[in-house]
Amino acid sequence: MSEDAGHEIARRDEMLELLYWFEGEGLQASATLPGITRFLAHPETLVQATLTDLVDRRFVVELGEGSTEYRLTEVGRREAARRFKDEFSELLSQGHGECSDPDCDCHDNPAGAAECHAARAAGGHKH
Repeated sequence: MSEDAGHEIARRDEMLELLYWFEGEGLQASATLPGITRFLAHPETLVQATLTDLVDRRFVVELGEGSTEYRLTEVGRREAARRFKDEFSELLSQGHGECSDPDCDCHDNPAGAAECHAARAAGGHKH
Protein backbone atom coordinates (compact mmCIF):
# COMPACT_ATOMS: atom_id res chain seq x y z
CA MET A 1 0.00 0.00 0.00
CA SER A 2 1.35 3.39 -0.90
CA GLU A 3 1.81 6.11 1.67
CA ASP A 4 -0.88 8.18 -0.08
CA ALA A 5 -3.37 5.29 0.15
CA GLY A 6 -2.62 4.94 3.86
CA HIS A 7 -3.22 8.65 4.37
CA GLU A 8 -6.52 8.44 2.46
CA ILE A 9 -7.72 5.60 4.67
CA ALA A 10 -6.68 7.48 7.80
CA ARG A 11 -8.53 10.62 6.63
CA ARG A 12 -11.69 8.62 5.88
CA ASP A 13 -11.56 7.00 9.30
CA GLU A 14 -10.90 10.32 11.01
CA MET A 15 -13.79 11.99 9.20
CA LEU A 16 -16.23 9.16 9.96
CA GLU A 17 -15.21 9.28 13.62
CA LEU A 18 -15.64 13.05 13.70
CA LEU A 19 -19.12 12.92 12.14
CA TYR A 20 -20.09 10.15 14.56
CA TRP A 21 -18.80 12.21 17.48
CA PHE A 22 -20.76 15.27 16.26
CA GLU A 23 -23.96 13.19 16.29
CA GLY A 24 -23.20 11.50 19.61
CA GLU A 25 -22.53 14.77 21.37
CA GLY A 26 -25.70 16.28 19.92
CA LEU A 27 -23.67 19.06 18.35
CA GLN A 28 -25.51 18.78 15.07
CA ALA A 29 -27.34 16.20 12.97
CA SER A 30 -25.35 17.31 9.94
CA ALA A 31 -22.01 19.00 9.48
CA THR A 32 -20.83 21.65 7.07
CA LEU A 33 -17.60 21.56 5.12
CA PRO A 34 -16.18 24.59 7.01
CA GLY A 35 -17.25 23.07 10.34
CA ILE A 36 -15.59 19.75 9.57
CA THR A 37 -12.44 21.46 8.32
CA ARG A 38 -12.09 23.41 11.58
CA PHE A 39 -11.75 20.14 13.50
CA LEU A 40 -9.29 18.46 11.14
CA ALA A 41 -5.67 19.27 10.38
CA HIS A 42 -6.20 19.11 6.60
CA PRO A 43 -6.84 21.78 3.98
CA GLU A 44 -10.46 22.27 2.93
CA THR A 45 -9.74 20.87 -0.57
CA LEU A 46 -8.52 17.61 0.97
CA VAL A 47 -11.49 17.47 3.34
CA GLN A 48 -13.83 18.01 0.36
CA ALA A 49 -12.13 15.22 -1.60
CA THR A 50 -12.49 12.85 1.35
CA LEU A 51 -16.17 13.79 1.78
CA THR A 52 -16.75 13.15 -1.93
CA ASP A 53 -15.15 9.72 -1.52
CA LEU A 54 -17.37 8.97 1.51
CA VAL A 55 -20.44 10.05 -0.49
CA ASP A 56 -19.38 7.72 -3.34
CA ARG A 57 -19.01 4.89 -0.82
CA ARG A 58 -22.49 5.72 0.56
CA PHE A 59 -21.18 6.35 4.07
CA VAL A 60 -22.15 10.01 3.94
CA VAL A 61 -24.96 11.86 2.18
CA GLU A 62 -24.77 15.41 0.89
CA LEU A 63 -27.84 17.38 1.94
CA GLY A 64 -29.13 19.08 -1.18
CA GLU A 65 -27.59 19.49 -4.61
CA GLY A 66 -24.27 21.32 -4.36
CA SER A 67 -24.61 21.67 -0.59
CA THR A 68 -21.66 21.82 1.77
CA GLU A 69 -23.68 20.06 4.48
CA TYR A 70 -23.21 16.33 5.17
CA ARG A 71 -24.70 13.60 7.34
CA LEU A 72 -23.84 9.95 8.00
CA THR A 73 -26.01 7.32 6.32
CA GLU A 74 -27.10 4.25 8.29
CA VAL A 75 -24.24 2.27 6.74
CA GLY A 76 -21.85 5.12 7.46
CA ARG A 77 -23.05 5.35 11.06
CA ARG A 78 -22.36 1.63 11.61
CA GLU A 79 -18.88 1.96 10.07
CA ALA A 80 -18.19 5.15 12.03
CA ALA A 81 -19.34 3.52 15.29
CA ARG A 82 -17.02 0.57 14.71
CA ARG A 83 -14.06 2.81 13.92
CA PHE A 84 -14.81 5.12 16.86
CA LYS A 85 -15.01 2.14 19.21
CA ASP A 86 -11.74 0.71 17.88
CA GLU A 87 -9.95 4.06 18.18
CA PHE A 88 -11.23 5.03 21.62
CA SER A 89 -11.97 1.65 23.26
CA GLU A 90 -9.56 2.19 26.14
CA LEU A 91 -11.19 5.49 27.03
CA LEU A 92 -14.72 4.21 26.52
CA SER A 93 -14.32 1.05 28.59
CA GLN A 94 -13.37 2.80 31.80
CA GLY A 95 -16.38 2.70 34.08
CA HIS A 96 -17.44 5.46 36.43
CA GLY A 97 -15.15 5.46 39.42
CA GLU A 98 -12.64 3.09 37.82
CA CYS A 99 -9.02 4.03 37.32
CA SER A 100 -7.04 3.55 34.13
CA ASP A 101 -4.85 0.72 35.47
CA PRO A 102 -6.18 -2.46 33.81
CA ASP A 103 -4.73 -4.62 36.61
CA CYS A 104 -6.40 -2.71 39.43
CA ASP A 105 -8.98 -4.54 41.53
CA CYS A 106 -11.48 -1.71 41.00
CA HIS A 107 -12.51 -3.15 37.61
CA ASP A 108 -13.75 -6.47 39.00
CA ASN A 109 -14.53 -5.93 42.65
CA PRO A 110 -17.02 -3.37 44.04
CA ALA A 111 -15.11 -3.23 47.33
CA GLY A 112 -11.89 -2.74 45.37
CA ALA A 113 -13.53 0.08 43.44
CA ALA A 114 -14.46 1.83 46.67
CA GLU A 115 -10.92 1.45 48.02
CA CYS A 116 -9.41 2.67 44.73
CA HIS A 117 -11.71 5.67 44.63
CA ALA A 118 -10.98 6.58 48.26
CA ALA A 119 -7.23 6.21 47.73
CA ARG A 120 -7.31 8.39 44.60
CA ALA A 121 -9.38 11.04 46.43
CA ALA A 122 -6.77 11.06 49.20
CA GLY A 123 -4.01 11.44 46.60
CA GLY A 124 -2.37 8.08 47.35
CA HIS A 125 -3.45 5.97 44.39
CA LYS A 126 -2.16 7.37 41.15
CA HIS A 127 -2.68 5.65 37.81
